[in-house]
Amino acid sequence: MRVIVDTNVLVSGLISEAGPPARIVDAILRGELVPVMSAATYAELKDVLLRPRLTTFFRRKGVTPQRLLAELEQVAQFVKPKTVQVAIRDEKDRPFLELAATNPAPDFIITGDKDFERGRYAGVPVISASLFVTAVLRQNR
Repeated sequence: MRVIVDTNVLVSGLISEAGPPARIVDAILRGELVPVMSAATYAELKDVLLRPRLTTFFRRKGVTPQRLLAELEQVAQFVKPKTVQVAIRDEKDRPFLELAATNPAPDFIITGDKDFERGRYAGVPVISASLFVTAVLRQNR
């Protein structure tokens, strides 16, 4: 299953050992989910993961941002996004909308960001991490 995973979900999944974001990160690392990324979404994730204030969370969990980034480079599908003219409250989220417009379309946009006001972008459903884990990930096992 190909999914767009917002940076907030990936970071939360690294910080916490349990919970829906952690289960999504684990599913990605096990190869059960293929994250669809662009150079822009990968750069945003890298920038956030390397912020010094997050270092103690990662150290406590025994995870390094560099390891996750290296693993994502191996398992993610990197695509060239399409420009879209869809309104969104936070323009920093536009790269995720552009991923939704690629072909073939990803199956879901997984996010906890309330700036994604629509239920679908380019036909791709927007879903929270908790709903994704309970309604989709659990059923596909």
